[in-house]
Amino acid sequence: MRNLSEALIDLAGRVKRVEDSAEAVQEKNRAALQSRREELEAAIEESKTELGAAATQAKDATRGWWSKTTSSIQADFAEWQAGMNEKNAERTAEDAEDDAVVAVSVAAYCLDAAEWAVVRAELTRGEADQLVGQGI
Repeated sequence: MRNLSEALIDLAGRVKRVEDSAEAVQEKNRAALQSRREELEAAIEESKTELGAAATQAKDATRGWWSKTTSSIQADFAEWQAGMNEKNAERTAEDAEDDAVVAVSVAAYCLDAAEWAVVRAELTRGEADQLVGQGI
């Protein structure tokens, strides 16, 4: 899983691409829009894969943590309790970072999906206008 700063840098790049698409829509640059639509479709598929992997990793991490915690409690509760405060603080920080990365990935996916819808709408509007202009 990516770290938070990488996810935020990726999100900033995606926002820039949304701005570029919006500019292409305003300029009615159909070739740029069609190219961007293809890029968005690929990015959406990649995001689906990344989100699935993140969900699987989070589920596996949760299972591993629970098993480790249960074994530790059974082995030596007093020792476990003394070290748990420090471990919980670190785990909480890591979990919060992981949650942030997943949230940024979801936001990136949503941005891609929204941009794809805008590009698709513009392309469809252009095709409809073209058909109306031809008297079809």
